[in-house]
Amino acid sequence: MFNKNKIEVIPFNEFMSRPAYRIPKKIPLTNSIFSFLPPITLKGLFPLHEPAFALFVLGGGLIVATAFVEYLLAENDSGYIASIISSAASVLFPIVAYGAVFWFIFFGM
Repeated sequence: MFNKNKIEVIPFNEFMSRPAYRIPKKIPLTNSIFSFLPPITLKGLFPLHEPAFALFVLGGGLIVATAFVEYLLAENDSGYIASIISSAASVLFPIVAYGAVFWFIFFGM
């Protein structure tokens, strides 16, 4: 208000010259930081090409199929066959389940 604004004059050559400092370029990482984590893909979550996991899935599918067949036989008045399957399954299911988990943990990975 009391001082009159002075106009600053910059020479054209100085205005068009390169900047005095260089902007550092970012160097991309050569190593993956998350290399210790497995990839989260469908193939990574269900590695059916590995024999231990395929056997684990097969054992689980066998347990589910046996339980489903037992349920269907009990619903269709075949109680004797369903009771035989039930008594055999009460012994075999824990053996197969614990064996599959043991194998998957210690030999599958």
